[in-house]
This record gives sequence, structure tokens and C-alpha cells, in this order.
Amino acid sequence: MATQTSLANQKPDIEQIISVITRPVIGEICHQVIFSYGDELRLDFGEMYAYTHPKLAHLRKGSWQFGTRATPWVFKQGDRILTSSLPVNIDAEIDELKIDAVKKVLQQLENKELIDFMIYARNISLILLFEGDYKLILEPDLQDDSGLAYWELFMPTEQVLTVGPGFFWECKLIHER
Repeated sequence: MATQTSLANQKPDIEQIISVITRPVIGEICHQVIFSYGDELRLDFGEMYAYTHPKLAHLRKGSWQFGTRATPWVFKQGDRILTSSLPVNIDAEIDELKIDAVKKVLQQLENKELIDFMIYARNISLILLFEGDYKLILEPDLQDDSGLAYWELFMPTEQVLTVGPGFFWECKLIHER
């Protein structure tokens, strides 16, 4: 059964709801950091599996998959910024070099335990806190009119938690999409 609501109505409190939904991913290890669909960041947690489609069988995915969509992000260790999301560049060759450089920095998250998953209802920002004082901070642009979700969390229960655009969120079975 799908659960959805507008964050603007915040009854019950979105921070508490997201905390309950995401509690099982806390303590999981981030095994893979990749970019999918250009600059969309994806983190794979938990047990790693091969894709079932024959053309993708050489690739692996986590039992938990966290993906950014139309969301700026910052990667920090302590108070020091290590890297951040990339602006889109017309020159695809330059973009590929930038993505590779950023990916190398983000790979510091691989084999790190996820310590906390915190959403802030007032501006829908999200902090993923990892061992080693690493933080991935998502700062959605509430004025963005692309219609894309800010982020998604695919779960081993075949559910997906989607937040955004705006103050919208939902948690539903993947097959209901």
C-alpha cells in the first residue's frame, strides 16, 4: 500500500516518519558510489547483487540504493568540503573528466558504515552521516520546477521512498510506479 503526503501538512512529523522508514539502512555499509544518468549520484548499501537483465549481468547493485535526482549536494569530512555536485557543461568530454574526479573523491564512502540518515522538514535538506565523520548533504532547491524527485531510496522490501519535488513524499511498492 502506498503512503504519500505533502510535507507542508507535516502530520505526522516527516522527520519521524523518514526516520522510521530509513532505520533499517542505518549500520549498512556503502559498497559502491556511482553516477547514473549523467550526474545523478547513487550509493549502494547492503548485500551486493548482479542485475537480473542479461545485458547488465556484469554490473552489481546494493540491496539498498540511494539516488539523488535534481538535488545539489556537498560531500564533507568534518567541516571541510571535499567536493560538491557538478554544474552541467555543454562539453561532454570536460564533464566526463569532472565526473571521474568527483567520483574518486566520493569513493572515500565505499566500505564506510552509514551512521545516520537525517531529513529536515523546514527545507527538505538531508544529511547522510558515515563513519570517519563523512557527510553527504543534499540541499534541494525548493524553487526548482523540473518536477523531478530530490532523492529516492530503493529498499530490499521492493519499496521506494521518494522525496520531492517541493514538500511531497511517498513510500510505495516499486511495482506501483
